[in-house]
Amino acid sequence: MTDSTDFSAQLAALREQYAKRLVHTLDNLLSRVKGKGADIAPIILSELHADLHKLAGSGGTFGFFELSRQARILEVAVKVWLDDLSVLEAAQWEAWKNDLSALRQAFMTDAAFDASAGKALLAPPLLGQNEHVRVILIEDEALIAYELNKGLSQFGYEVSHCADFSAAEAEIRAGMPDVLVVDSMLPGQNPADSTEALPLLFERLGYRLPTVFLADRIDFPSRLAAARAGGGAFLTKSTDISTLAGRIEMLLREHDHAPYRVLIVDDDEVLAEHYRLTLKAAGMLAEKVCRPEETLAAMQSLNPDLLIIDLYMPDCNGADLALAIRYEDAWMSLPIIYLSAADDLDEQIKALSNGGDDFLTKPVSDARLVSTVQVRAARARKVSELMSQDSLTGLLKHSTIKDRLAIEIERAHRQGKVMAMAMVDLDNFKQVNDTWSHPMGDQVIKTLAHLLRQRLRRQDSIGRYGGEEFAVVLPECNAADAMRLLDDIRQRFAEMRFIHEGQSFGITLSAGVATSKQCTDAPGLLAAADAALYKAKDGGRNQVCQFCGY
Repeated sequence: MTDSTDFSAQLAALREQYAKRLVHTLDNLLSRVKGKGADIAPIILSELHADLHKLAGSGGTFGFFELSRQARILEVAVKVWLDDLSVLEAAQWEAWKNDLSALRQAFMTDAAFDASAGKALLAPPLLGQNEHVRVILIEDEALIAYELNKGLSQFGYEVSHCADFSAAEAEIRAGMPDVLVVDSMLPGQNPADSTEALPLLFERLGYRLPTVFLADRIDFPSRLAAARAGGGAFLTKSTDISTLAGRIEMLLREHDHAPYRVLIVDDDEVLAEHYRLTLKAAGMLAEKVCRPEETLAAMQSLNPDLLIIDLYMPDCNGADLALAIRYEDAWMSLPIIYLSAADDLDEQIKALSNGGDDFLTKPVSDARLVSTVQVRAARARKVSELMSQDSLTGLLKHSTIKDRLAIEIERAHRQGKVMAMAMVDLDNFKQVNDTWSHPMGDQVIKTLAHLLRQRLRRQDSIGRYGGEEFAVVLPECNAADAMRLLDDIRQRFAEMRFIHEGQSFGITLSAGVATSKQCTDAPGLLAAADAALYKAKDGGRNQVCQFCGY
């Protein structure tokens, strides 16, 4: 997280730099019109229009709001004259020059007020930083709490039980959890309705936490109350543990993600730096380019989630740059946001039709810039994830996990490190479908997927390789550690019970492990892990075997 004091100091320095530049810009504008009459050359009007356009778009960003407003009025007048020089009359021209001179006073007025400069829009507290996912369960019924605690612990969650919000608040302040699981009604507290108590808790804490509400029944008023309270999920108390674990996992993925990568293309270096600092303070990885011809090289280096382009730059129109970027297949779906001081709707529509996705009119507030970027980047990532994920489990698809394996084994050999690969398969899975139904079989598959996500490391990759078969890629992991990790998962899964129409059953898994020390490429490693899996199957199932050669 960016320190607010440091952020404010950097913004203050940028504002001072911008103010010094403004003095020279205003002097230059006045010198161009000095002694000029209504017969002023169109080339000079064009230069005036360009400079005023920049002032109108950038001034407000640095707190010079009145200057920005007056510059916009002057810019519009010049645009009318450029479109039809016959309308420029001597009286109009002299009045316009007087208004241009008044920009100095607007500058001095704005400079006296610095209240808006340097306000940090810092990222919220980081979640998902615990070694294991930590859940605070707020439930007043001891038996329900016991069952939920036991079930969630099987998925590797660390569960702390609190009977009311008062105890929960003390627990949160002692150590921030990753998720809250909350009974929607707690008669022993005031207010008893948790959808009323939760916003009050968040207000006292100063931040929100991902929350799952549990209710005896789900009706529309209850759903609406949970949504208004900021609940991320709403389930009945009768929901099975694997579904609850899946919702918790979904909330964690939404809140615990790598920083959004943003590239800013703007020829105004001071303004671009302001945008970069603002996005950085909000927890993003932002870089700037002030020469449009450097954009593609910067994109290759950063691999951005989103691109911000100034629409009007010298010798390069932002919409043309967007089209040039779209020529590359890799950037066809990259979100592009245009920035411009122009508020002409027709111009905006035209720009959006040329490869853009959104349009922000300068000056744009820091809050709007951050929120727009976050929404667009999050949506783009979600679409990308859905394209590479298995629909049932949310794990990587067959082709994607194979690509990930190829990347990791090549990296391991290049860096002289070892990585492991595991193939995991459910034992006698056909009997589950035949005996307990296919929907129950899907539930078993989803439960194993959740368990794998919970017990494996963040840098590991997990894919659904086939119907009930999973592939696991473990970077920087030796055979012994991989064996211990997979055997822990095997034991935990064997202890789980599945309920169907009042009857319970269990199922086991087998796994095979191989490492990059034993194979030179991805196909070889995949075949070795598969051979080890079949050794486990032939040896009686419910075990993990290591590849020791054919």
